[in-house]
Amino acid sequence: MQTLGNARDHFWRVIKMAKACDVDLSSALDEGQIDIDDYAQMITKCQGCTQVGTCDKTLAVAPKLAEAPDYCENRETFAELRQA
Repeated sequence: MQTLGNARDHFWRVIKMAKACDVDLSSALDEGQIDIDDYAQMITKCQGCTQVGTCDKTLAVAPKLAEAPDYCENRETFAELRQA
Protein backbone atom coordinates (compact mmCIF):
# COMPACT_ATOMS: atom_id res chain seq x y z
CA MET A 1 0.00 0.00 0.00
CA GLN A 2 1.32 3.42 -0.96
CA THR A 3 1.70 6.17 1.63
CA LEU A 4 -0.30 9.29 0.82
CA GLY A 5 1.67 12.43 0.07
CA ASN A 6 1.48 15.71 1.96
CA ALA A 7 -2.08 17.07 1.71
CA ARG A 8 -0.97 20.70 1.36
CA ASP A 9 1.36 19.89 -1.53
CA HIS A 10 -1.37 17.96 -3.30
CA PHE A 11 -3.95 20.66 -2.65
CA TRP A 12 -1.74 23.06 -4.61
CA ARG A 13 -1.00 20.42 -7.26
CA VAL A 14 -4.74 19.93 -7.86
CA ILE A 15 -5.20 23.68 -8.19
CA LYS A 16 -2.30 23.96 -10.65
CA MET A 17 -3.57 21.06 -12.77
CA ALA A 18 -7.09 22.49 -12.76
CA LYS A 19 -5.77 25.87 -13.89
CA ALA A 20 -3.64 24.23 -16.59
CA CYS A 21 -6.75 22.42 -17.83
CA ASP A 22 -8.80 25.64 -17.80
CA VAL A 23 -10.98 24.47 -14.90
CA ASP A 24 -12.03 26.97 -12.25
CA LEU A 25 -12.52 24.94 -9.08
CA SER A 26 -13.87 27.93 -7.13
CA SER A 27 -16.61 28.44 -9.71
CA ALA A 28 -17.30 24.70 -9.79
CA LEU A 29 -17.86 24.82 -6.03
CA ASP A 30 -19.96 27.99 -6.20
CA GLU A 31 -22.11 26.59 -9.01
CA GLY A 32 -22.64 23.22 -7.31
CA GLN A 33 -20.78 21.19 -9.94
CA ILE A 34 -18.70 19.77 -7.10
CA ASP A 35 -19.07 19.96 -3.36
CA ILE A 36 -16.44 20.16 -0.64
CA ASP A 37 -16.39 16.37 -0.33
CA ASP A 38 -15.68 16.03 -4.07
CA TYR A 39 -12.89 18.58 -3.73
CA ALA A 40 -11.39 16.71 -0.79
CA GLN A 41 -11.60 13.47 -2.76
CA MET A 42 -9.70 15.08 -5.63
CA ILE A 43 -6.90 15.97 -3.23
CA THR A 44 -6.89 12.47 -1.73
CA LYS A 45 -6.72 10.92 -5.20
CA CYS A 46 -3.80 13.21 -6.02
CA GLN A 47 -2.08 12.19 -2.79
CA GLY A 48 -2.14 8.58 -3.97
CA CYS A 49 -0.65 9.34 -7.38
CA THR A 50 2.56 7.55 -8.31
CA GLN A 51 3.53 10.14 -10.95
CA VAL A 52 4.04 13.23 -8.77
CA GLY A 53 7.48 14.02 -10.20
CA THR A 54 6.19 13.71 -13.75
CA CYS A 55 3.21 15.88 -12.89
CA ASP A 56 5.39 18.62 -11.42
CA LYS A 57 7.65 18.57 -14.50
CA THR A 58 4.65 18.68 -16.83
CA LEU A 59 3.10 21.63 -15.02
CA ALA A 60 6.45 23.45 -14.98
CA VAL A 61 6.92 23.24 -18.76
CA ALA A 62 3.28 23.26 -19.91
CA PRO A 63 1.21 25.69 -17.85
CA LYS A 64 -1.72 25.15 -20.27
CA LEU A 65 -2.94 21.68 -21.23
CA ALA A 66 -5.71 20.55 -23.56
CA GLU A 67 -6.52 17.89 -20.97
CA ALA A 68 -5.02 16.34 -17.88
CA PRO A 69 -2.33 13.72 -18.60
CA ASP A 70 -3.31 10.04 -18.79
CA TYR A 71 -1.69 9.34 -15.42
CA CYS A 72 -3.66 12.05 -13.60
CA GLU A 73 -5.93 10.58 -10.94
CA ASN A 74 -8.40 13.44 -11.54
CA ARG A 75 -8.34 13.37 -15.34
CA GLU A 76 -12.02 12.43 -15.70
CA THR A 77 -13.15 15.00 -13.14
CA PHE A 78 -11.22 17.78 -14.86
CA ALA A 79 -12.71 16.74 -18.23
CA GLU A 80 -16.24 16.76 -16.81
CA LEU A 81 -15.78 20.16 -15.20
CA ARG A 82 -14.30 21.60 -18.35
CA GLN A 83 -17.37 20.45 -20.30
CA ALA A 84 -19.78 21.98 -17.80
